[in-house]
Amino acid sequence: MSDARAQQGFVEAVSDRHASDWVDIDGPAEIVFGQDLPVDPAPVAAKTGAAGLDPATKADLVRLGLRWRERPGLVPVLQVAAKRSWPVWVPAAGLAGYGLWSDRPWLPALAIALAALPFAQAAWRHRRADRYQQLLKADALGRWSEMVGLAGQLRASGRFTSQLDFDLEVRVATLRARQGDLDGALEDLAPWRSQQSERAGSYEARVAGVHAAAGNRTGFVRLMGKAQAASGDEASRVLDHALAQARFGELAEAEALMARVDAAPVLPPQSEGKVLWTQGLIAMRRGSADAIHVLNQALAEFLRQSEQPAVWTALALCACDQAIALNAAGDRASARSILKRVAPVLRAQADRPLMALLKRDKLLSRREG
Repeated sequence: MSDARAQQGFVEAVSDRHASDWVDIDGPAEIVFGQDLPVDPAPVAAKTGAAGLDPATKADLVRLGLRWRERPGLVPVLQVAAKRSWPVWVPAAGLAGYGLWSDRPWLPALAIALAALPFAQAAWRHRRADRYQQLLKADALGRWSEMVGLAGQLRASGRFTSQLDFDLEVRVATLRARQGDLDGALEDLAPWRSQQSERAGSYEARVAGVHAAAGNRTGFVRLMGKAQAASGDEASRVLDHALAQARFGELAEAEALMARVDAAPVLPPQSEGKVLWTQGLIAMRRGSADAIHVLNQALAEFLRQSEQPAVWTALALCACDQAIALNAAGDRASARSILKRVAPVLRAQADRPLMALLKRDKLLSRREG
């Protein structure tokens, strides 16, 4: 896909008005991918050399562990507020000066309050956004009690949109499905179907992720197809469906869908990682020698977005596919190194067949898995 492709985006977790308050998520946030490829790795091993990761990607993987632990600070938020609020300072300074000249002490106090208002607003938005960011981190890393607790706090805080409310409900329902109660999770989300009618395909795509968490791969692919159809073949939904087919479905269908993606004039911002991931999986299933190189590009693209917890699941599972390809090509050391870096997310997000595959091939230790 050309870098010159025009892009347009949408935020699934929140409305446009609240996106900057809560979290900067570009593109659809609901995608949950994650399991081993239905592919015989032997053809890939026969056609590829032991091509490891490039130095930059290795360095990014090493730094990735810090992303799991870091907490965004308030200082950068206040620095941005300072840059944006300078137009307020001139009238505030004038008001303060006039108050001192006219011996009206309440005017300087008012001027200080006006100057401080943008910083107070930024700090309040940061407090709410940070709570949601922590929820995304807890969800990706499998800290389920923390995630549910944060969801409850966000609900109790009020002032959030219907779309964010739906996002929280989906995350809690996804946990329920992951713990074995798919039917109960789907029942919890059923009332939301009619409320998501204005965002065609959103409900089906989020429910697809619930099926994936429960290990229902067939349901995942089927619902991604329904999301595409409901959206009127919107380009990002076509890409989501192509990736689902590449992982769990029909190879020919994945290729046909990717041909439509390549012809699309617009895609959500930061879709390049998913495009490359899908292309790499198709190449892997075709036994192409390019598979490792393309998957490496996909992983590098996700790593460039890794400051956003919303992409951690896709990053970890793309890394897993890259590790499987490297292992099939005979580079077990690189494969194990990759999986060691993403193990915290992989433990939470991968399903049992994938974890069994990784342990069978001795790519994850008992401690890591």
